[in-house]
Amino acid sequence: MKLRTSIAIAAVAAAASAAPLVAEAQPANPYWEGLYAGLNAGGLWNQTSAAITENGTLGGFTGTGSGFVGGVQAGYNYLLGPVLLGGEIDFQGSTQTSNVAGGAGPSTIAAQEAVPWFSTFRARVGYPVGSVMPYITGGAVWGHQTLNGYDTAGGGYFNASNNFWTYTVGGGVEGHLDSRWSAKLEYLYLGTPDTSLSTPSTTAVTAGSGVGNLVRVGLNYKFY
Repeated sequence: MKLRTSIAIAAVAAAASAAPLVAEAQPANPYWEGLYAGLNAGGLWNQTSAAITENGTLGGFTGTGSGFVGGVQAGYNYLLGPVLLGGEIDFQGSTQTSNVAGGAGPSTIAAQEAVPWFSTFRARVGYPVGSVMPYITGGAVWGHQTLNGYDTAGGGYFNASNNFWTYTVGGGVEGHLDSRWSAKLEYLYLGTPDTSLSTPSTTAVTAGSGVGNLVRVGLNYKFY
């Protein structure tokens, strides 16, 4: 009898200690679903390169850059069984600048490239485990880029700017702090703009590297 009692007590204790782990392994809590909005901040860095044709001569320019990124986001989550499907849009202000240098033939270029703002439109697919959810994400980017500098072939200073489209892919992890608030850590790669910038004397620019690598943290508030 004492042996059976001891075994029973041990079994109850083991079940009690395992309960939190079992609960953690269950499908996502319902508070993952719904509309949310929040703030984010992080850093953006890249390595720029582009091939150019100037006055019939082939050449190019290269450079590196980085900057601070901050903005707002909003989205909606829907649970399809154990899988979370969602859509998110954000708007980002950026201080990212890249100092680029190069040229073609006798012409030399010294300029600064910048992406002052951009917005992403992404789908998210996650697998919540209790209050934590790893996810992958991807979609489109709409942004603005500028190029300011000096081109000896152009005879002086220049500035150019345009809006562009590109793609983004990445992933992250989000965790609920309570039923309404959650925090996330996210990485995104932003691809090459569909429209390149050029100096006035450049007759052709071959698109080079992407906008850059983005790492950011965010805080979301879920609405009921």
